[in-house]
Amino acid sequence: MKLSAAIMSMHTNNCIMTLNAMCLNAVSEQLDVLGSTAILGLPEKLLRELLPYLDVIQLDELQAGLNLKGISTLSSWVELSRRLQGRGKKSQVHTEQDVKQAVMEQIFATVINDWHLSSTVWKHLNTSTLFLAAAKSINSLTLSSKHNFEVNFVSKCRQTPVLSVLEKTVTKLTLWLEKTEPREKEELLMGIIHRLVQHGVTKHVILRTCEDSLLSKVLLAGGCLSGERTRDDEEEDKEGPPAKKHKYVFCEKVPTYTECSKRAFEHLELVDCSSSLYWKLTETLPSCSNLTSLTLRSHKGFSFLDVMFLARALKARCSHVSLRRLSIETLKCPSLLTDLLHACPRLTELNVTFESFSADNQPLTGDTGELPLKRLSVKLTQQLATPTFLLPVLRRCPCLARLHVQAVRLQSQHSHKQLLSMLSECNGRLTCLHLENLNMSDCLHQILNVVRACKLEELRLHDCRLLEQESNKQESLRLLVSALKATPSLRKLMLSQNRLARDVHVLAELFSGPTPSSVEHLDVRLNSINSVDLMHFAEAMTACPPPRHLTLDLRENLGDHDKDEWNAALDKLRPLCQTLVNCNM
Repeated sequence: MKLSAAIMSMHTNNCIMTLNAMCLNAVSEQLDVLGSTAILGLPEKLLRELLPYLDVIQLDELQAGLNLKGISTLSSWVELSRRLQGRGKKSQVHTEQDVKQAVMEQIFATVINDWHLSSTVWKHLNTSTLFLAAAKSINSLTLSSKHNFEVNFVSKCRQTPVLSVLEKTVTKLTLWLEKTEPREKEELLMGIIHRLVQHGVTKHVILRTCEDSLLSKVLLAGGCLSGERTRDDEEEDKEGPPAKKHKYVFCEKVPTYTECSKRAFEHLELVDCSSSLYWKLTETLPSCSNLTSLTLRSHKGFSFLDVMFLARALKARCSHVSLRRLSIETLKCPSLLTDLLHACPRLTELNVTFESFSADNQPLTGDTGELPLKRLSVKLTQQLATPTFLLPVLRRCPCLARLHVQAVRLQSQHSHKQLLSMLSECNGRLTCLHLENLNMSDCLHQILNVVRACKLEELRLHDCRLLEQESNKQESLRLLVSALKATPSLRKLMLSQNRLARDVHVLAELFSGPTPSSVEHLDVRLNSINSVDLMHFAEAMTACPPPRHLTLDLRENLGDHDKDEWNAALDKLRPLCQTLVNCNM
């Protein structure tokens, strides 16, 4: 009866809708009455037609069931994202779950900050219900002193069990603390940190432009310091009568730091904080027994003296618990790489960005003992005069499994051949090689040697000008394909932005012959592939289809120049693989 009444209401309101649209809209409005089980029992064609009429809550509720039926909700989440961001903006995420999460995060932030939310997304929904639904998809939460979060966040958490939900979902917490907070607000903030970390699953804390005085308190609230009182607390006691120390809101029983230290966050990231805060960190580090990962980012860069004091603090800390992962942006001197490695002898992952090198830089020297590094990422922001600075480090890392080298741009008289030769000689355990924005136009044979020497599972050559100097590009690409086919461990092949265009069809030969490649993800983004090139590739793939399900990434190519032929080529490819294309194509 309610369904009939809804349809009649639309008719009497002179809505210009087809009967089919009227019925679908009525079903969406009465979904709570009908129930999700009944809705999911509808024919697949009707379910696909119903998708545009679902609101955020309904889409979230039905997504799992729709996916089990092979129905993707990507287009609906993309449409919701466009309504939230404005139709002029293109979505930068391309999987169903990523778009959903982006939508939910924006809705969550909108409710927290009392921003205006488009009525086309909000519809008839209850704010508390929407807030709670969004919280279930949040894995990253930001709290800022710019916003009056004790009014918005706390009041909304008290109205709903949202903080209990966030304890189960938030793995990353970002804090913008630009000034010293009033005592009550500071205690509230520490209470939230306590709940999310020591009661929840938050393992990653990011501090942006944080006050020096709050660093120790954040570490203590997050369980990284073993219940000790900070110097700041002692100073506050001298200024006035004793207060209730270290008590938390939202706890059933208001505990102290020592009474409720169940867990601790493990990854600390400081972004564009003051120099004094970085120095404060060097004082605190030796006491952070649970910290296994540290990231420091500063657009001003870290001086030689900054890093020397950090290295000393890290060395003191490594005497009892070893830091496993270290990331620093940006270093001003290449010799600091050696200092950091000496300070953290058991480091397994290192990510560094160098600001510049001068022409008189010498190769790194010093200890020649083996290092346990398994992951190494090196990025430069300016042109490098010599390619040899990295070679001594690679020579000392026989266990290296993942290497990412980005934007190491050499002067014309130098080549990356030495780097690749070192990898094939000393780093045979590599499983992932990611080279980005490097001129590899004269290095094809060295790349082939690395492929043959290592058991690669993932090869990424992004913007490497791969075939630029090859006289016969198709034959050169076939040499690479042959080497990759002989690597049965390979699962991901990324060749984005290498100007493959008309030669892309050669990659279909990966799946030809008695021993086809095991590649599951093939990335050919940004290769100027037009509709003719894609059709040629689709025909080649039809002749030698991949033996297992393949994901083919075709985004940011030239397919929109001739959409009909491009779509015809996609129709040939879709039975063979999952195609990733731009959302507006």
